[in-house]
Amino acid sequence: MAKTRNRYFNPNPKKLETGDCVVRAMCKATGKDWDTVYRELFELGFELKVMPNSDEAWKEYLVRNGFILRKMVIKKGDKRLRVAQFAEKFKKGTYVLNVANHIVTCQDGYYYDSWDCGNKSMYNYYEKPTNEGGK
Repeated sequence: MAKTRNRYFNPNPKKLETGDCVVRAMCKATGKDWDTVYRELFELGFELKVMPNSDEAWKEYLVRNGFILRKMVIKKGDKRLRVAQFAEKFKKGTYVLNVANHIVTCQDGYYYDSWDCGNKSMYNYYEKPTNEGGK
């Protein structure tokens, strides 16, 4: 059996395993702690009048934190890329992957979550721009 590219990641201060994939993914992607991300998402949700873990809130959160949306192009007859395949293919960089009913951060070829979501099919992803080349 192939070695998994999943790395256990649970930044919840009380180590609760709760339905907080949005907060978990944002913590890993931005390097911020759980309380900070939760508070920022709550405030953004309040501003937008949506729930903090809604698609509208977390997508806007990523944009405001400098991430760029990358759309997946699926040719007719092809299957969607899965999280584990994406991690294998993208060995450098930080990405937030939008998958079926879930989001997860992939960083430098590994995906970080409280469970192994490697078999989930991907939709789009957000990429954190690098500062290479003096940009």
